[in-house]
Amino acid sequence: MLTQKRTWIGLAFILVTFYFLFRNIDKDKLIAAFSHFHLVWLVPALAVYLLGYVIRGFRWVVLLSPVKKCAFQSLFPTLIIGFMANNVLPARAGEFIRAHLNGKKEGISRSASFATIVLERLFDGLTMIILLWAALGSGRLPINEAMMSPGIQHAIDWSPYVFGAAFLVLFALVLFKETAVTVVQFFIRLAPAKFHGPMEKLAHTFIDGLHILKNAKETLMVLLTSLAAWTCEFSSYYLMAVGMGIAPNPLNLFSAALLMAIVNLGILIPNAPGGIGLFEFLGAGLLCVSFKVAKETAVGYMFLVHFLVLVPIILLGLYYSAREHLQLGRLEAEREREKTEEKGHP
Repeated sequence: MLTQKRTWIGLAFILVTFYFLFRNIDKDKLIAAFSHFHLVWLVPALAVYLLGYVIRGFRWVVLLSPVKKCAFQSLFPTLIIGFMANNVLPARAGEFIRAHLNGKKEGISRSASFATIVLERLFDGLTMIILLWAALGSGRLPINEAMMSPGIQHAIDWSPYVFGAAFLVLFALVLFKETAVTVVQFFIRLAPAKFHGPMEKLAHTFIDGLHILKNAKETLMVLLTSLAAWTCEFSSYYLMAVGMGIAPNPLNLFSAALLMAIVNLGILIPNAPGGIGLFEFLGAGLLCVSFKVAKETAVGYMFLVHFLVLVPIILLGLYYSAREHLQLGRLEAEREREKTEEKGHP
């Protein structure tokens, strides 16, 4: 029932954003914008985009290395299945499915796997902030921060504090593990006795999954691979803009980096699976208001970019799921069942 409720909320969110997106739009001009896209540019954009996921696979190898030395060949299919699930299921369920599947495949704690995914998301957020400020400070944009909407300016101003605070909390958990566990134990005592053992074990294994933060060399490697992966992504945005005829002017590489950073920071808030609706709304809004791109062209471009972002990963995830004889529904049900059993048996 909860899943159905989230699905209906997601659909309602899509309808609302699509209403504002297509309000007062000229359908003939929108069709013309799609027809002007040169399909040949989809090939290099797709190649660069998928390279970013290969880099993410190697990043996950590094993140998991303090817990277990895992092979890239084992982790990459699991990573893609998790991202595929994020694109089709509500509430970013793919993060939990990926942790569950990897724990099952590699014989390690699910909570330790999940901790590395939490770190992934924080490094992604930090990378977005770095790219955003690099683009704004480059002097190569046809706009400046003052030309952006107040909402975007507030997001730019507050995002470093949000992700900085999250990193400080995780560093504190690692550096002061015993104190952190003591604090967790205090709150665990408030729960029924049968939950004390599993919850304490969960706290220990989760903190163990953050252990890489103690190693400066490996932490730097995670940051560099994050930068490389997202550089591939905004490069694919740029190549799609070339195909649409809006690059190199007004969308140069710095503009593409800014667009990607703002859109991806924006869809961190709860929304529909895959960010459908909000992704297009934020991107088209930025292109229209700040870069003075025609609304029909902006909307058409954002739909094409979102197609590039979603569809190949969904298809690749379905391929790996079939190859490993997995079904998302069964996998999520299995994860929930094991979670319930762990709570019920101290």
